[in-house]
Amino acid sequence: MLWLWLSLSSASLATRVKYQDIPCPLGEGDVVRIYERVSSNASGGFDSDLASYSSDGQFREYAVATCANSLFSLMAEDMSEPLPSGVTRKLNRALEAARAALSDPTSPRVWQRYEIAAQMYAALDAPPLQIAEVYLQASWVARDTVVGFHRGLEGPAAVKQLFEMGAAELDKPLSPADRRTVLYSLARAAHRGGYSARRDQYLAQFEAVGPLTDGELRAVAEFRHIVTEVEPYYQDQALVWLKEALSDDSLEEVERIQATYLIADLSRRRGLAGAAAPLYREVATHPKAPDSLRSMAELLLEDTQVQE
Repeated sequence: MLWLWLSLSSASLATRVKYQDIPCPLGEGDVVRIYERVSSNASGGFDSDLASYSSDGQFREYAVATCANSLFSLMAEDMSEPLPSGVTRKLNRALEAARAALSDPTSPRVWQRYEIAAQMYAALDAPPLQIAEVYLQASWVARDTVVGFHRGLEGPAAVKQLFEMGAAELDKPLSPADRRTVLYSLARAAHRGGYSARRDQYLAQFEAVGPLTDGELRAVAEFRHIVTEVEPYYQDQALVWLKEALSDDSLEEVERIQATYLIADLSRRRGLAGAAAPLYREVATHPKAPDSLRSMAELLLEDTQVQE
């Protein structure tokens, strides 16, 4: 069964994409590279907050387009559209503020480019649900850097099954190296499932197995930085805009159900079980909720009720 844990921690293959360079819609002489997905699969499963995974690599790394000089960013499908008239000054002010907030404006991380895009959409008065989606994508991109993929890890039910399998594997007389492999893989799976306490427990056990290499120490430090600082920041921003979206009476019912579910799941991931539980219950009992959301809401409602 060790192959299972090795597959969870292995690196994904290169995403198959093609690209073209086009003029940046904001600023003279600037260019922006637009990527297009050539092929993909969904064999990496999905997470409870609806992040999906491909074993070929995650296209969301390429889905945000950023102008080479100004860092003006939008989702690639919007970058070739003409900007509305009269918004240039407002966008430039927002862009200047976004650049000033970067620790390294010469080399922003992908999730920082998503944040710039979200701020541009806000300046363009885009719907709150659209802005929330961009922040959510930013959180997934950050998560991608530490969790890897696992073929068929489809939602929280699969993660719970993996916990059971992991416990059986850890009961075996494994070598220290193999034990670390299993524990680190379980920590990654726990984070994908949004089980933070489990994640921290597995990481602590990983460190306790024995002396770690410099590479392992760096990996654990990066893991903790991403999952406790970077990703939660973007989840919190997504929550703000999702809640704003729910205040819009014109929101379609299917969008309202999904937004409610996402608020529940992001709240759970942020340790707010009490806030998540009634929203999971609302989705689980809604007659028009998609079966996929209803089943996850029912399962996660049980988890949050235990934590309350």
